[in-house]
Amino acid sequence: MGSVVPVSESEYRLLRLLAEKGVGRGRYSSEELARLLGVDRSWVEAVARLLASKGLLRVVEEERTGYRLTDEARRYLSEGFPEERLVRVLAEKGGRAPLGELRGALGEELQVAVSNAARKGWVRVSGGVAELRVGPEEARAEERRLLEKLVRGEELGEDEARLLRRRRLVERVRERETVVEVPEDPGRLLERVRVEIGALTHELLASGEWRRYSLRRYNVAAEPPRLRIGRLNFFAEFIEHIRDVMKEMGFVEVEAPPVELEFWNYDVLFQPQYHPARSPRDTFYLAQPEKGALPEGLVERVRRAHEEGLAGSIGWRYRWSPEQAARLILRSHTTAVSARVLASRPTPPFRYFTIGRVYRVEKIDAKHLPEFHQVDGIASEEGMGLRMLLGILAEFLERLGFREYRFRPAYFPFTEPSVEGYVRIKGQWMEVLGAGMFRPEMLQALGVDYPVAAWGMGIERLAMALYGVNDIRDLYSRDVGSIEERPVRWWIYAGSPL
Repeated sequence: MGSVVPVSESEYRLLRLLAEKGVGRGRYSSEELARLLGVDRSWVEAVARLLASKGLLRVVEEERTGYRLTDEARRYLSEGFPEERLVRVLAEKGGRAPLGELRGALGEELQVAVSNAARKGWVRVSGGVAELRVGPEEARAEERRLLEKLVRGEELGEDEARLLRRRRLVERVRERETVVEVPEDPGRLLERVRVEIGALTHELLASGEWRRYSLRRYNVAAEPPRLRIGRLNFFAEFIEHIRDVMKEMGFVEVEAPPVELEFWNYDVLFQPQYHPARSPRDTFYLAQPEKGALPEGLVERVRRAHEEGLAGSIGWRYRWSPEQAARLILRSHTTAVSARVLASRPTPPFRYFTIGRVYRVEKIDAKHLPEFHQVDGIASEEGMGLRMLLGILAEFLERLGFREYRFRPAYFPFTEPSVEGYVRIKGQWMEVLGAGMFRPEMLQALGVDYPVAAWGMGIERLAMALYGVNDIRDLYSRDVGSIEERPVRWWIYAGSPL
């Protein structure tokens, strides 16, 4: 006898049941073993695997091919096969009847019934009349015997299975079966084991049963199980936080589809049609459909802004093309959504924002993706000007957790004056947003006669800095481990000790 093997009470119980029920050496399916022992099969499989890991039993997973009855086969077993029912009907009619008369009793199955009955020699058909050649007691379909054999759990031979499959009475199925191998007499296995328990109880001490057990050893240095707590993807969480901040500041969210007209993406924003950004090298153009419908009433004013100028401007001095403006693209910035909002001429005071995906022709690398997110905001209220805009931007950045920020003059095609916003992250100044007052040429073309402040920010670049991500593709990672390592309270990196 080898060394003593420690087992749990469940493992000991299974070995004891094997010995008490007289189960000897051999191979048993888990279903068969559960039936012999009078226990649940899932319990047998689980405990047998534990004993197998300790070398006391062996557990093998086997795959075998079986057959199961189709719905048609079950109906035939219940109601009778068509050829059996044909024989019964003919017997009731004196052994002879026209086929037309039989159709009322057998319906659509008459042809199958006649064909099979004739093949089996039960009837003879001549001149449209069926004549019975056997007695009803002899007309028992071989297929019925085979199906009943299968129902009893007996194996089918290849020829038998082929017959049933040809009539589509059975379907082939693959079944996995757990086989438990008992290598030696269970009584001898019981002699090799000792039950381990986690703690001594009063009953064990009082009865003296404690002598049969040993205390389970514990590894006090073992790590506790790691709990995987569900949470948002950190980048999705960051976007939602920006959305919440905008709503807290009184901005109302607006949305628009990503497929856009060049008209809204460029022309309304006073960007000339010969600008390099309006080429397939920078913008995604739709192949089908290529063009959309331009808004009536607005086209002429936009044309004048480009060709002749509005609000004191001389324009761009070129021939503006409505055909080019009607081309469909994937929007390159969310300012196109703001332009659509302004075209509806909302009444001040108002604050609107949008968060959405934008698309630009970029080669994918650690810093660039052809698809990314922007947040865009517009506002107009009493006293709106650059000073008020800077105040709004300062509040926005502080609500995001930044304590150090600054603004510098800048140039953008559709705002004047314009600024860039910078924040200090981990000791480095980083440009995060562009802003300004919409140009009068743009506003007059839209029929807006009040000042409108606008600003926009790329979200991925800021998230990379805050989360310490070096590859932009990691923002969209499906690696659960990587996502779990990201802090929930990301804003501590923005300088806030919250």
